[in-house]
Amino acid sequence: MRGPGAAGSDSDGRCDGVAVDGESGDDRLLSEARRSRCTSARTEGQNPEVSLTREELAARIQFTNVRANATAAEIRRHCEAAAEAGVQGVMLQPCWVRLAREILAGSGVKVATAVAYPMGGETAEMKAGLMREAVRLGAEEIDFQPNIGFLRSGMLEEFAAEIRLVVAAADGRPVKSMSEFGFLNEEERRLCVQIAEECGVAQIKNSSGIGPGGSPATVEDILFIRRHLRGRAGVKASGGIRSRGQAEALIAAGADLLGTSAALEILAGSAAESTDY
Repeated sequence: MRGPGAAGSDSDGRCDGVAVDGESGDDRLLSEARRSRCTSARTEGQNPEVSLTREELAARIQFTNVRANATAAEIRRHCEAAAEAGVQGVMLQPCWVRLAREILAGSGVKVATAVAYPMGGETAEMKAGLMREAVRLGAEEIDFQPNIGFLRSGMLEEFAAEIRLVVAAADGRPVKSMSEFGFLNEEERRLCVQIAEECGVAQIKNSSGIGPGGSPATVEDILFIRRHLRGRAGVKASGGIRSRGQAEALIAAGADLLGTSAALEILAGSAAESTDY
């Protein structure tokens, strides 16, 4: 990505969404994100471009290993690689939070975990209990799956009450809600985003990275979340983020944080053949 320039201008012609022959898939994603951001920027007088160094990109990545069969040795290597890469944080299953805190002490890398993941069918009280346990273990950020069935049933008061209870149980730790856009129509997506923000979550995610339609994360989903936020919450993109081109496109679309198991490949400028998350 290039450095800042005047809003609405782009020396390679892509700010206006002009396709370039021979563009790779990643380049087309980035062009699409730039085009959408440029349209908004022209209206608001802002600069749609971003320019990130490797270190700045690393600071936007939460390096994920939530595999059910991960061993202690693998988690240790994961955390050591995260510290060396300088990523924002690691996302791990709750059982590994204490080990990760020991390994990453003093590194500046945050330890994050997820509760009610990935189904979200626990009761609100169960989720709050899981959240309190995650806090007790030392998790610094916590993702959780709200009850999408409540939302789709029109049970909006129950949906909101659960989120408020879970956020309160986090005792000030940033909470990120997984929207599972693949299950939702456009109106349900809007409600999912706006209710979660109103109830105090720190960031909205497009998906858990596992649900249908959640992988890969798309520019369109990130733009949708950003468009419907009211300025109190951020955006985390999750699911199938394998390359630097994808990462840059999602950030250009408005993602503050990226959840991916391919952090090392992204930062090396290569592309992972597949991702666990």
